[in-house]
Amino acid sequence: MKKFNIVEIIWHDLGDWLSCYKNDPIPSPSLQAMAEEGVVFDNCFCTAPQCSPSRSSIMTGRYPHSNGMMGLAHRGWEYKKGEKDLPHLLSETSYDTYLFGCQHEYNYEDEAKMVQIGYQHADYHTSRCHEVADMACRFFEQEAKDQQPFFVSIGFSEVHRKYGTEYDPDILDKITVPGFLPDLQIVRKDIATFYRTIQRADEATGQILEAIKQSGIEENTLVFFTTDHGPEFPRAKMTLYDPGLKVALIMKYPGVLESGRKVEKLISNVDIFPTILEALGISIPENVQGRSFWPLLVEGEYEPRQEIYAELTWHALYDPMRTIRTRHYKYIRNFQPGRPILMGGPPAQRYGAEMIERYYNQPRPEEELYDLESDPWERENLAGKPEYRKMQENLRSRLMVFLEETDDPLLRGPVPHPGRKGYECFWIKEGENFKLRIATDFKEYPI
Repeated sequence: MKKFNIVEIIWHDLGDWLSCYKNDPIPSPSLQAMAEEGVVFDNCFCTAPQCSPSRSSIMTGRYPHSNGMMGLAHRGWEYKKGEKDLPHLLSETSYDTYLFGCQHEYNYEDEAKMVQIGYQHADYHTSRCHEVADMACRFFEQEAKDQQPFFVSIGFSEVHRKYGTEYDPDILDKITVPGFLPDLQIVRKDIATFYRTIQRADEATGQILEAIKQSGIEENTLVFFTTDHGPEFPRAKMTLYDPGLKVALIMKYPGVLESGRKVEKLISNVDIFPTILEALGISIPENVQGRSFWPLLVEGEYEPRQEIYAELTWHALYDPMRTIRTRHYKYIRNFQPGRPILMGGPPAQRYGAEMIERYYNQPRPEEELYDLESDPWERENLAGKPEYRKMQENLRSRLMVFLEETDDPLLRGPVPHPGRKGYECFWIKEGENFKLRIATDFKEYPI
């Protein structure tokens, strides 16, 4: 077993909205510098476009429908009995394990559940980026050198909504509105506030990276930065389209990982767990479903992924869907077709339900198929077109084989919710149309 430190820095709801990914004029300099000193994964995807399920895959190397986390921890979902996540596993070795700030695999509101958390040292009294950064920096400055080897997870609540109302008006015309959003002034303002939140979190991340460097442990520390899923915009978070699934992943380990390298191969965040274990020389448990990409980083033998899989079962509503994505195509199976994509809460409050209904009110079919090379924003559904029949059948078959092999409970019928609490939004059908209804005040998020 090799012994080096591991530091995870994880934000909420970022996707890959960083300057090192998008070549955007709005900078995120701390992570840009990390990218230049480390390895950037250009095609990393999460297993689920929502917090707890995605994070559970990072921490267990298993898909949410396998480890039990098919919804949000604070709404009653939890690991199946016997699941062992990364902090538990490393705590059983010679590693000290620390949590600073946010995690989303255990229910903060339930003290009995928090007793089960695997970290030996956990301080989660705040999740605000600069307060968390202060905690982490104190550790690196005062304790880290004497506590090696250690695993530290540093979690920010940023860049989860609420974004607030603060933005730089000078960047409104510089913003490139991505093709899954309408280019409206209210959308530009919303994106500008999102970038303001990114800049705050990036600044706090820079403080942590500098503290690691100044502590004298950098040469013995693997740092990885990531997020759980895409941002809370329509057709992103809580959907299986790429804006909901594509995530940032940057790794830095001076002297071991090549600086300035970009990896374009398909990666899933379910692969992070086995990658860390292989790097440490720890045997990977047989039930792990992810694939280590450590050989890819150190010039070993590596067979690239041909596809990634992702899922959504429960969020604010029951919205079961599964997907397979290759480099060229994506196939989505909606197990409860007929409703529009779910996007309520703050975006609808900010934009107004009328705008959401105008642009995103189309009922979803049972099957969706997209050519990602010609249609990267997934706007033209090719399912049912004769010329794509073979591709549709191929991807459908591969997805169903995967679900059967991993014993997805969705194949046995509707998946019940363990708690049924915390709904924010719902659809009402009026005639041929759906109307969005939200249980909170539209005036809460003005611009």
